[in-house]
Amino acid sequence: MGLDLVEMVYRIEEEFEITIPDEAAEKMITPRNVIDYLMNRPEIGEKWSRDYVSMTIWQIIEDETGVLQKDFNEDSRFIEDMGLD
Repeated sequence: MGLDLVEMVYRIEEEFEITIPDEAAEKMITPRNVIDYLMNRPEIGEKWSRDYVSMTIWQIIEDETGVLQKDFNEDSRFIEDMGLD
């Protein structure tokens, strides 16, 4: 996992006050994977709506990587489509 993605995972962990195991982070290849992972965590899925989590994830992606949501969708791959490493 490249530096862009490591920094993004770190920011997600900080924002949602969780720890994401490396094995789980490595499987997160699209924004949808990240959102689904978070929504399946009881401490998040029971507290926030999917819309809130999605909006927060996209804000983190934009802040940390400069990738704009308007240019991609939830199924765009971080490395292949967005050019992140």
